[in-house]
Amino acid sequence: MGSLIDQELALTYLNQNPLEHMDMIVPIRRGTAEILYAAEDGVCLRETKSGAYMASAASEEAGTRLLELLPREGLFSFHQAHMVDKFKMKARYTTLIENFQAVYLLKEPLPIIGELEIKPLDMGQFELVLEQYDVDLGADYLRGRIAEGTFFGGYADEALVGFAGIHAEGSIGLLKVFDQYRNRGYGTALNSFMVNHQLAQGIVPFEQIGVENKASLAVAGKMGFSISTERVYWLF
Repeated sequence: MGSLIDQELALTYLNQNPLEHMDMIVPIRRGTAEILYAAEDGVCLRETKSGAYMASAASEEAGTRLLELLPREGLFSFHQAHMVDKFKMKARYTTLIENFQAVYLLKEPLPIIGELEIKPLDMGQFELVLEQYDVDLGADYLRGRIAEGTFFGGYADEALVGFAGIHAEGSIGLLKVFDQYRNRGYGTALNSFMVNHQLAQGIVPFEQIGVENKASLAVAGKMGFSISTERVYWLF
């Protein structure tokens, strides 16, 4: 949302470093971004599906101005550490997550290796998803991902072995392979499927990986993802 001029201003800034900013570019392109500020010194937006506020600033001075646009509570994503430091003095939050951004900039779909049937989950699998997923995102959030049809399960011999999906703000994630089915390539197959799903929708596939998760970063690199050197900071 926002005027075409605002969108163009925002994309001009963000496309100076698309690898760092794909999480903000995708919502603008798919029409789920309420642009709060856009200029040559930064962009601030609210992603309407997730309700997340996202901001990137070219300088500390610009970052300070962008922070004035934000509420004290909610879900926030910043692209500069100085914004996080200053936000601590304003906001109430209990969790800080630091990620690198992985973006699939290639046009070719990925091969899905192995015999794995992948299809959308339905509410019949909800309790299992809630039990198996390691991160507490809340039952309503996971239920919403299933209802929207962006959560997929992988089946081997008709048994559900894991799942993956698209987060509300547009990133690939929600990946989980059940313990008894690990080390069989199912995680890579599910991730490749999600990349191809996004490509088919005309969306640049991207995911965010914890800075300490060296194994996942290595796998993403082998799959053809480009990995940012800058961090994305999530606060909630």
